[in-house]
Amino acid sequence: MNKVFGVTIRKGGQGKSTTVSTVARLCALSGARVLVVDLAQPGTTTASLRDIWRPSDHTDLSEMLLSLRSLPAHTLPSIEQARAAFGASGLPVTLATQPSWAGGSVRILPWDEVLADAASHPQSEFVLAGLVRALNDEIDLTLIDFPAEGGPLYAMAMAATESVIMPLTPETPALEGAYSTLRSITQWKARNHRIGLGGIILTRCDPKNKRMFDVVQALLQTTEIEGERVSERLFPFGIRANEFFEQAFRYGEAVWQRTANPSHWAGYVLLAEWLLRRAGREDLAQASRRRGPALLTADTRILDVTGGVLESPDIPYSDFARTHPPAP
Repeated sequence: MNKVFGVTIRKGGQGKSTTVSTVARLCALSGARVLVVDLAQPGTTTASLRDIWRPSDHTDLSEMLLSLRSLPAHTLPSIEQARAAFGASGLPVTLATQPSWAGGSVRILPWDEVLADAASHPQSEFVLAGLVRALNDEIDLTLIDFPAEGGPLYAMAMAATESVIMPLTPETPALEGAYSTLRSITQWKARNHRIGLGGIILTRCDPKNKRMFDVVQALLQTTEIEGERVSERLFPFGIRANEFFEQAFRYGEAVWQRTANPSHWAGYVLLAEWLLRRAGREDLAQASRRRGPALLTADTRILDVTGGVLESPDIPYSDFARTHPPAP
């Protein structure tokens, strides 16, 4: 079962690429087969994985899209057409597998400079959806890093997505980007597309900033927007602001190569396990499978953004796990 998650918000600087690349690594560490689709200029997700990039003879994703430009509007390429396109392109690129991944893997459809222009040529917005579908037998879950702006490439990403994960910095200006994204989901639902809001994860959180809790309260008190139950979609764990993610991106490596403290990425460990459960891989989402950077000890600090512990939101994992057992 290949569940397709789109990581998107209609505002830049919210941590989309950080979320995609970090969660992809953590899902692979659990043994999952992950496909990353990088549609976000300037290819930050692709660059952030360069420590596990292997030399590969492949063409660009833009060329694959152009090869299917004559597909009739509103139709999916057949499995045979999609597999022929993959065979001719050498995509997706299979990244280097780490010994600790226990059978997991990361494959990527990398960003290229003419991707946005190429997306305007196909007649069907379902080209990408068909390409991803052709890999269903080889992939457990797909993570799409959305372009920031609308247009044909954004439409292709929406057409391929089943569940939206929205990274959101806890600042009031970011809420408009969240509302715009929810409106986009509604528009695609109106076209009978099966898509919904999977969850909102707060990123770049500063517990000392009181405005963070203003945003949290605004989300928790918002029962429904555009048909989505926003208050029920806010993940209880957040990602704290730190310099280690920026350093890791600069050098194209995992954040745990910059710091040994798992508290900095613990929220992503919990998000990865939620994604695996939603993808039907409950067997890979067990806490007993945690190893290496995914290992959370009882005293690992978790940023609890919804537990009502506003005076001290940084709590031990043992306390967090009792308050917030894994949701189905």
